[in-house]
Amino acid sequence: MAIKIMSAVYGTNKTAKNVTDKAQKLVNNGNDDITISNDNFGCDPDPGTTKIFGVIYMLETGEKRALCGLEGQTIDLIK
Repeated sequence: MAIKIMSAVYGTNKTAKNVTDKAQKLVNNGNDDITISNDNFGCDPDPGTTKIFGVIYMLETGEKRALCGLEGQTIDLIK
């Protein structure tokens, strides 16, 4: 199922990075799971602090969804 990432942010309440393009690349191969990590997003916006990932996306059906999770978690965009 095709997933279109509309917006994705990774960081803390002090600082965050737009990771929309990186999140889209993670799901372009048909994978619907995203592991929230510095490695996957290519940055550590607030070293020593647990980061939060938030994503707004659209499914192939046109349904829009939003999810969030903590660094170290894996979120399933289809579930």
